[in-house]
Amino acid sequence: MLRELDDLYIPANARQLRNVQRKGDELDKQVRTWAQCVIGVLPRGLPLNDDEKYLFSLFLAQQRRLNLQMDAYQPDNSLLGTVKLFFPFAGGQPDPEAFAAVHRIVATRLDSDIERASRFFCEDNGVDPEGELAIDWRVGIRFMAQSVFSRLANAELKKLAASPRRFELAAIARDLSSDITEKRQVMLSTAPARAG
Repeated sequence: MLRELDDLYIPANARQLRNVQRKGDELDKQVRTWAQCVIGVLPRGLPLNDDEKYLFSLFLAQQRRLNLQMDAYQPDNSLLGTVKLFFPFAGGQPDPEAFAAVHRIVATRLDSDIERASRFFCEDNGVDPEGELAIDWRVGIRFMAQSVFSRLANAELKKLAASPRRFELAAIARDLSSDITEKRQVMLSTAPARAG
C-alpha cells in the first residue's frame, strides 16, 4: 500500500518501489515504441526537421499514455472483467495508488523530455523558449500529435499500413506539418542574427 504525503506517494517497502519503477519503465518504453510505429506509418516526406519529429513523437507518446490511463479507469463489462471484479484474486487487481504513481512517473518523464527538447531547439536557434512564437510552434506540434492520435483511436498499427485510413492520416499530417514549418520559419526569422 502506498501512503500519501503532500501528493507524493511513498512505497511501503523496497519490493513495491522496484515494482513501480519496473512498471514505469515498461509503460515508458511501450508508449514511446507505439509513437515510433505511428511515425513509421506517416509519409516520409513531411517537412518536419529532426527536432520537430522528436517532439511530435513525445507528444504522441504522452497522448497514448493518457489514453491508456483513462481506459484503465473505464469499467470492464466483459465476462472476464466481471469475474475479476467479484474475485479479485483471480485477476490480480492492481493497487490503484501504485497504478497512478506509475502513470505520474511516465507523464513527468515525457513532460520533462518535451520541455528539454523544446528549450534546446529554441536556445540553439537564438529564440526565447518562453516567447509567444516558440509556444505557438510547440502548440502546433502538440496539436498535430492530438489530431493524428484521434484518428488512430481503435486502429491496429500493423493493419493501418495497408488501410485506406493511412491516406487520411497522410493528408492531415501534411497539412499540419506545413503549418508547423510556417510557424518555425516565423519564429526563426525573429531570432537575432548570430555571429559566426
